[in-house]
Amino acid sequence: MKILVVCSDFPYPADHGGRVDTWGRIKVLSELGWNIHLVVCGKQIPSEEEIKVVFQYVNKVKLCERRSRLVDLLHAFPMQVKSRSELKHVNIDEDYDYVLLEGDYVYPILKNPLIKQGNVILRVHNDEAIYFSALARSTKNMIHKLYYHMESRKFMRLQKKVLEQVDKYLFISNKEFEDFQRQNPSAKSIFLPPPVRKETFLSNNFQDKHKHIVFIGSLFMPNNREAIEWYLEYVHPLLLQEKDYKFIVAGNSRKQSLSWMQAYDLRNVVVYDTPESLDDIYKDGYLFVNPMQNGAGVKLKTIEAIQNGLPVVSTSTGYEGTGLVPNKHIMIADSPETFYQRIKELLHQPARAQELLEASQQFIRSHYDHKEVLKGYIDSLNPNAQMKQVL
Repeated sequence: MKILVVCSDFPYPADHGGRVDTWGRIKVLSELGWNIHLVVCGKQIPSEEEIKVVFQYVNKVKLCERRSRLVDLLHAFPMQVKSRSELKHVNIDEDYDYVLLEGDYVYPILKNPLIKQGNVILRVHNDEAIYFSALARSTKNMIHKLYYHMESRKFMRLQKKVLEQVDKYLFISNKEFEDFQRQNPSAKSIFLPPPVRKETFLSNNFQDKHKHIVFIGSLFMPNNREAIEWYLEYVHPLLLQEKDYKFIVAGNSRKQSLSWMQAYDLRNVVVYDTPESLDDIYKDGYLFVNPMQNGAGVKLKTIEAIQNGLPVVSTSTGYEGTGLVPNKHIMIADSPETFYQRIKELLHQPARAQELLEASQQFIRSHYDHKEVLKGYIDSLNPNAQMKQVL
């Protein structure tokens, strides 16, 4: 079986949510015995070392140039899509059993005359119309706000076009899957959870830990910035009275200034800008917070924190689409005072923190079997061609 995977960003290194999901799926497809060809249309040119790592799982890689122009703001397609128009002209010189689109951004590949429409599968990382609307609410920059609103409306129109051409969907968010299924019952859609490596779940010794509260996320994204600012303004001051408390912030800034944090009390705040590894940050953490106010899709940061041994206190937005159950797997709070109380409860009750972590890890082990769900889905589309797993 041969598959063409089309990406809007080079999938390795897996240093943010979209890459984590795509890279994990590529490795799963390789384990299932697929011959994988990769087409990427993104801004960043991967290094030789990064390409070398990808070739451990992929048989062929084609890169095409992403071209962003201001005039594209006037186009009917979203700029994120229009800038990848080169995909229409990529030389697809082989036949594939399936073509997997990693998100709406790579829609132009469907205009490529060498692509067979009937075998296209779309991985839905976010409902992009909702996602860009959420970004518009998060940013304080009026130019960015206008741009996000425009992209949101354009994605609404694009989604209707995609529906005319694609009937196979893999949703990362259980909530977005259920909403889509109600509206489009004839589509071959499933909830495909993000790939989670079961052997890498980490434990935590809460009795001996400093009270390090961790947030990890892309620091250049306005919705993550909004989350950090909300926490620093409303929750952080309440926790400064706690002995050994620190707020640890880590993520890729893409070399953008983090001076916006200077408006807040940064006592006991430690920032790791674009760290090479997150392992020690997770290891030294007591719990993870996801105070997101706006967003769409599954917040992979929540799943990754649990996998790395941290129980989670989150807003309703921060756990949406995960399937986790409040108070059983995760603590949920939307007001600053309640958010503080949930954190304080776990800081002062190590046994409760341990209970929450173990329950959430067990839920993910049981429900996030990416390989089996993906294999079952492909088998259901083509029951005569069963995939042979590579041991």
